[in-house]
Amino acid sequence: MSVYETPDYEVLLKENPFEIRRYSDFLMVEYENEEDPLSNNGFGTLFRYISNDNEEKKRISMTIPVIEEMTDKKRKMAFVIPKKHWEHAPKPNDPNLSIKSFDSGSFAVIRYSGLSNRQKEQKKLEHLVEWVDQKGYRRVSNAMLAFYNSPFALPMVRRNEIMVKVEAY
Repeated sequence: MSVYETPDYEVLLKENPFEIRRYSDFLMVEYENEEDPLSNNGFGTLFRYISNDNEEKKRISMTIPVIEEMTDKKRKMAFVIPKKHWEHAPKPNDPNLSIKSFDSGSFAVIRYSGLSNRQKEQKKLEHLVEWVDQKGYRRVSNAMLAFYNSPFALPMVRRNEIMVKVEAY
């Protein structure tokens, strides 16, 4: 069992390695920087925020997963804000960070292990899109990567996912 808080969800359909999940609303702090379109500095900036680089100088617990929204030209990275801070999430000091709501909904997910890279992510996303289409769903968001482990975790124990918000046709 993980020692880190994760967003709440219910599994509606499971066909390994795929799932349809119903997520509840949650808050996240998101890194977006036009001068850093691939979010190379995202993790460090987000980590400084939870370490105390916020207006209240408050330490915030690490959560999982780390989420990256993917588009053709850029990526945005986000940390989930723990539930106990939802009523009053500390305002970020860094102008590239903002507090955002992750709205509830159904998400198609593919789970995979090992190291993640652009080529592997593209292949997994293609498999997910094919499965979503076969199940009669329509994609209504950009794809998102979800990383559950430290960068120091051994590849065979890593949990990675790609998810996309879906609606039934």
